Amino acid sequence: MTHATPTRSWWAAVFDLGPHAGAHWTALRASLAIFVPLVACLASGRDNLLLYAAIGAFTALYGRHERARVRLAMQAQAGVVLVVGVVVGALVATVPFRLWLLVPVAAAWAGVAVVLAELGRWHPAGALNPVFALTASATVPIPLSTVPAAALAAAGAAVFALLPALPGRPGCEGGPVRYRLSWRGLRPSDPVGRHAARYLLGIAAAGLAVATSGIGHPYWTFVTASVPMSAPDLHARLTRAAQRVMGTAAGLGVAALVLAAHPSSYAAIIVIAALQACTELTTGRNYSLGLVFFTPMALLLGDLMLPASIGTLLTQRALETVIGLTIALGATVITHERRTPTRAFSASSRCRSAASTLWLPPKRTRRRTLSKRRKSP
Repeated sequence: MTHATPTRSWWAAVFDLGPHAGAHWTALRASLAIFVPLVACLASGRDNLLLYAAIGAFTALYGRHERARVRLAMQAQAGVVLVVGVVVGALVATVPFRLWLLVPVAAAWAGVAVVLAELGRWHPAGALNPVFALTASATVPIPLSTVPAAALAAAGAAVFALLPALPGRPGCEGGPVRYRLSWRGLRPSDPVGRHAARYLLGIAAAGLAVATSGIGHPYWTFVTASVPMSAPDLHARLTRAAQRVMGTAAGLGVAALVLAAHPSSYAAIIVIAALQACTELTTGRNYSLGLVFFTPMALLLGDLMLPASIGTLLTQRALETVIGLTIALGATVITHERRTPTRAFSASSRCRSAASTLWLPPKRTRRRTLSKRRKSP
């Protein structure tokens, strides 16, 4: 007699450690992809373009477990989306009422980006990086004349990130090719449609919270709200939310030490590249561990663009993490798919049918038994 395996709680999954899975190759590519464009920006005297170059460099984060050809195509798709996000965000940044304009723009962008990510089977999944690209670019006010330079910096970094995409982990040669986008059969009631609705609701709510509160670094709220929604189901979303809180709390401690050293110019870029490598080495194993290094990297990069006191940066990061996660969990509960009575009835019917087959012999056997009884004297 077999017993059903008990379902693990989402809290137990918070502390799971995944395999290394060739993460050193991804870490090397990601570190190189962000280091060279940032150095190029500083060397050319355009330190105001550091943020956009860093966003374009996130192209290297995609397809870490794929074959070289699939990884290159996936990164090309993601790179285009990231650059478009930078352009749209930079245009929003030129408007005086940019925080209110960001509410509908970011919500619509998140819905489109998550559909593209789901159809292209991107990894990392979800619209986290595209949302970061648009909202972070919209945070820094710039004149309209700077938009072409921001687009060029992001595009150049994205193209450079494609260069080291070929070497690395070979991947599973027998796996399917997953780099073609297909819009056939897409319906709002499908899982992809529900996922997009979840992003629309969550990002719009995050935008309203940002616009009404006047938080100093509003894109953190958008990004934090995107994190749990990137997970595939409710169990995984709760796990990801808990990991976000724990990893951010530890990362703020590391950030305090990094920011206290006041690294600037090339020293700051070296630190950012090292933290990016550590992030990619650990994120695949446990998301909380990755945040220990990603949080100080993001704070250091943001401090280069919008300088602020250490206490202000850490307080705002903690506050916006709480706001973003609260909004994301609310959107998750509202859009969570529940079992309908029809499904429950059909499931119970199948159970009754299965139970009956355990007690009754097959129809042919019953007929033979009855015929033997009739023939017997």
